[in-house]
Order: sequence, then structure tokens, then C-alpha cells
Amino acid sequence: MAKQERAERTRANLIRAAAAVFDQVGYERATLAVISDHAQVTKGALSFHFAAKSDLARAVQAEACATSGAALKVCAERPGPAFQAVVDMTYTLVGLLESDVVTRAGVRLARELETPEDPALNCHVNWLGSLFQALRRAEADGTALPGADARSAAALVMSVIVGAETMARTRADKAFGEALPAPRETAQEWLGRMWHVVRPVLAPAA
Repeated sequence: MAKQERAERTRANLIRAAAAVFDQVGYERATLAVISDHAQVTKGALSFHFAAKSDLARAVQAEACATSGAALKVCAERPGPAFQAVVDMTYTLVGLLESDVVTRAGVRLARELETPEDPALNCHVNWLGSLFQALRRAEADGTALPGADARSAAALVMSVIVGAETMARTRADKAFGEALPAPRETAQEWLGRMWHVVRPVLAPAA
């Protein structure tokens, strides 16, 4: 049992180390040597768990989908208006993109690699499905505007999530015509700004 626990800890450590490297340099530039150094394990220990870099990438993607999917499920099952669950999902995902390297790496890998349209491996497919179902429930309980196209609404909300995370990493002072650098806003702050614009399109006034 102790040996199995050590093996599981080593595997989890390798996934997190690989995520950090993929997040920093992308799939093509990442090497197994750098990942094993980052995890502080031998190359032999790495190859025991993962035969190839592609296997590690898939493990990172699967872990990212499992982590974010579990967080979305918590939002979906929370009592209250369904549209609030949609809003909660966006803050949850933006929080994960800010704080969890595995989630960030999983999203990056899904962009860089040919990934099946499988919610167990592709975070964006996973997230779109959860947002779509929550928006359908919001239309049913009257907390979303009736007659809205749930697919388009889910795509719009997904764009808000990605946009907030992108804006937090972008110096946009000159783009906005601001002469002096403004304090950098977090992705959560950008998300709040964007919801202020988008929410009236999707939900009736409170």
C-alpha cells in the first residue's frame, strides 16, 4: 500500500510539474528532461509513469478537465436561480485560470494539440457543455431571457471568460487612449466589468 501511495504521489507530482512547464513554454518546447528536473525525479521514474511527452500532455488535460468539471458541478448544484449558477461558473473558471497551473496548461494544450471533442480531455468542450446546460435551466426557471439561443449564449459567456483572462495579461492603456499607465486589473475585476455589459443581454433586470 505504501509503495502504491508513493507511486500515486510521484505521478501527481509529474503531472503538476509537466503542467508548469507546458504553461510556461508550450508543448513543442517542453522536454521530458526539463519536466523531470522540475519534478525532482529521475528520467527513469518519469518514463515508468509516462512513456512519452504526449502521454503527459493527455494526463494534464484530463486532470484540468476533472478539476474544473468538479468545480462547475458544485456551482450547478448550488441552490438558487440557475442564471446565478452561470455567473458563478464564470468566476470559478477565471479563478482557476488565475490560480491553478494545471487548468491553465490544460487549456493551452487543447489549443496547441489536436484534441478530441471529448469533455474529459478538452476543457473548452467541458465548459461549454456545463454553461449550455445551466443556461437551459436558467431559461426554464425564468432567470434568463426567454427565447435566447442557449448555444450562442454559452459561446458568449465562454468568450467573456477567455476575454477576462486575456485582459488581465494585456497592457491596454494605449489601446484605450490613456496617456498614463493605469493599475493592472485582475481577471476577476475584468470579469465584473464585462458582466455589467453582457448581463442585460442575457437576463431580465433584477
